[in-house]
This record gives sequence, C-alpha cells and structure tokens, in this order.
Amino acid sequence: MATTKKEAKKKTTKKSKSGWQEEIKTMLLVMRKGLLQDVSQSMRSESDHLKHDIGDFYDHASNDRDRELALMLADREREKLTYVDDAVKRIELGTYGICESCDEVIDKERLIAMPFTKLCLSCQEDLERG
Repeated sequence: MATTKKEAKKKTTKKSKSGWQEEIKTMLLVMRKGLLQDVSQSMRSESDHLKHDIGDFYDHASNDRDRELALMLADREREKLTYVDDAVKRIELGTYGICESCDEVIDKERLIAMPFTKLCLSCQEDLERG
C-alpha cells in the first residue's frame, strides 16, 4: 500500500509539473507569434524604405540611422525567436527546466520570468562572472 501512495504522489507531481510547463509552452507560442509578426513587419518596412528613397543628405543620414536601428532590433527579435523555438522543443522532449550546465532543476519562478533560459540562476551567475 505504501508503494501505491508513492506512485500516486509521483503522478500528482508529474501532472502538476506538466501543467505549468504547458502554461509556459502556451506563453512561448504566443511570444513566438508576436516575434514573427515583428520580424515580418521589419522586413516589410525595409522593402518600403528601398522604394521611397528620396530626400537630401540629412534625410538619408537620418533614414539610414533609423533603418540600422530597426535592423539591429530585428536581429535581436530573430535571436529571441530561436531561443523560444528551442524552449518549446525542450518542453516537447521533456528536458525543459533542467540546467544544461549542472543538470539540476531550474526554479519554476526563474522559468516563468525567463521562459527560454537554459541555466539555473547559480550557473548563469557563474557564467556572467567569467
């Protein structure tokens, strides 16, 4: 009978863990959709910029600066999209929430705050210290 209680506890823990992971997966998919829209908008803006290239030297300089900033932001969005896709894949593989450095469980609160993180807080701090 003690074995049955342990098995029931494992099932309950596994069920609640997968429940919050499904919530995070849903959040990641919503984030992914928004990122794809942002990247798509950036690409459309870039093609529009090439169509309407008129003005004097200062207009061109200002437009080029704005365009460069937009492209840098789009690169960051694409990088973030890669992180989101990787996190979704880890959820599906059952490896989500495990630190890639020390193999310890990453705190649920950290995963909620940074849903695509691969490292626990301790390992992230060690990495940042160099």
